[in-house]
Amino acid sequence: MSNERPLWTAENFEEAKRRFIESARSRAENVENYNIIPENSGLLHTRVQEPVVNFNAAPQQLEINSQNASIVFGTDRPAGLASGYGALGAQASNTIDIVVGRMSGARKGAGPPDGAVVEPSFGADAARIYISQRTDIDKNFGLAPGHIGMVEGHSAIGIKADGIRLVGREGVKIVTGKSSAFRGFGNSGEGNSMGGDIPAAPPIELIAGNNTEPSSIAGGTLNITETIKILQPISKGENTRDALKELGVLVEEILGTLFNMALLQTTFNSVLGVTPIYAHSIAASTVATQYMSKVINPLWQTRINKIMWQANHLEPYGYKYICSKNVFAT
Repeated sequence: MSNERPLWTAENFEEAKRRFIESARSRAENVENYNIIPENSGLLHTRVQEPVVNFNAAPQQLEINSQNASIVFGTDRPAGLASGYGALGAQASNTIDIVVGRMSGARKGAGPPDGAVVEPSFGADAARIYISQRTDIDKNFGLAPGHIGMVEGHSAIGIKADGIRLVGREGVKIVTGKSSAFRGFGNSGEGNSMGGDIPAAPPIELIAGNNTEPSSIAGGTLNITETIKILQPISKGENTRDALKELGVLVEEILGTLFNMALLQTTFNSVLGVTPIYAHSIAASTVATQYMSKVINPLWQTRINKIMWQANHLEPYGYKYICSKNVFAT
């Protein structure tokens, strides 16, 4: 990881405070016996001396705060008091904002100066879990639209940090769409938070680099420039396996047909070599018949099989289309 921050520094304190701030190391160097841990040394989870960061609170919010870690209960507010649906006086925009390290990434990682008054920052705050009844989650987190598009004015949960890990000892599921386990929603089943219909299989997108714009790349034997999609459907493993197996069968058919053709040609050439005059017509008639039954017809059938293989596996309407219609990745 780049831009590693020291465990403790006095650089961000106000000048008046800096003269009186002592680190745990300096205290240990200035006393002969260090048998008692001062309550504000930061050691063993005592209170850490660090610059004060003041959050610009909204009039109606409720905040649970411990130094630079807080849980804010309020309405949708991704930035200042004029941002989000909460600024519009919208109902049903209740929000819980769990955040640590406000403006931690400011000033090239030095963080805010001592005593600074800050707003929510989805870019500079160290880590956040944002739960909102109504928000523009993609816009607030600066996410690429992808195939799903930008979710606007709906409930959402956003999680952001330098690193995120989801650990399931017995498995992890990422599921989209409505559940069939709940009753009381009518014939259409479970709806979204606004009471609207949910598609049968909403997509899942894995976007590395937060970019889905197509790119132009030159390559191949002719070095032709092609426009290639960055966000593409992932392949289904079993369908891809079956497609390759069937392709292998088609290749075997072609090889067998070509082998038969070679045998027939060899026979014909042998006859020509033994009886170059009289046997010409007899050999040619026999080989022509064999060519029809053992070369031309099988090759035609193989072409049909190849067209069906392409339709079944490489076209979106195919019953074993190798590309997922719901899961995409970069």
